[in-house]
Amino acid sequence: MDPTTLIAIAVAFLVAGTVKGGVGMGLPTIAVAIMGAALGLREAIPVLMVPSIIANIWQIMGPGSIGPLIRRFWPINLFACIGIWLGTLVLFRVDPILLSGLLGLVVCSYALINLFAVEIRASRRTEPLLSPAVGLVSGVLTGVTGTLLLPVLVYLQALGLEKDEFIQAAGLTLLVGTVVWAFALVGEGAMTGTAWLLSTLALAPTLLGMALGRWCRDRIPSTRFRQGVYVLLVLLGLNLIRKALV
Repeated sequence: MDPTTLIAIAVAFLVAGTVKGGVGMGLPTIAVAIMGAALGLREAIPVLMVPSIIANIWQIMGPGSIGPLIRRFWPINLFACIGIWLGTLVLFRVDPILLSGLLGLVVCSYALINLFAVEIRASRRTEPLLSPAVGLVSGVLTGVTGTLLLPVLVYLQALGLEKDEFIQAAGLTLLVGTVVWAFALVGEGAMTGTAWLLSTLALAPTLLGMALGRWCRDRIPSTRFRQGVYVLLVLLGLNLIRKALV
């Protein structure tokens, strides 16, 4: 609860909330990457819970029914939850320095794929095979690094969903994953009273950032905004890799 920790959390969620409001994703990834510079992963990840749950509830409250998305994507959500539980077990049993390096590698890879517009395509016919595998791998990486289901987001993009459908589908998966994640962290004793308090306090800069992100979305070309986000992620990822190597 020292001032440096509180400032790091406030900045992390203000920036992450701005990105979430602007592009509909990136809240936990950016927040944990920024907090990772001041806190350990085991301390930073529990702080994600309250803002992530609230932000993703907001995200799925969009136009259109959520029912068809639940029916279509239940396999990926189920296996993502299993992976999150397994990954959380690993988080508290492996050297956190190694996990910080892995976090940096995952963040950089995701950002570079999007920054250079690497085109990945998946057809609906392959969903029964790919969805469980993508969900499980994404869940394990989530539990271990705090990068909430990044491969799932890449996969949903590869399916060519419409913009609103993608945002709702991503919000649904992220919400389900975060709730299961919170239970897994409780099982590991990580959701202490201090963690819940910090996570609740982080909601204020998150909501402020989301409002700022919506304002930016109406005034800054979406392509330029996204490019700025991915450059930021590359820098954050490289810093985490540097810390792991030093």
